[in-house]
Amino acid sequence: MHKAMTMDNELIIVGAFLSAGLLAYVLIPGLLVMWDRVLDYMGSNVESEKK
Repeated sequence: MHKAMTMDNELIIVGAFLSAGLLAYVLIPGLLVMWDRVLDYMGSNVESEKK
């Protein structure tokens, strides 16, 4: 019984690492793209205000 309990804990830990890695792989590029678009939008507003 004790052996099965440690196996469950190992699976939970491995699953947590995998899901965190996948989340970072999807989330970080998405945030970078959004931030790039925000900066582009802000830059285009500044340009249009100068004209």
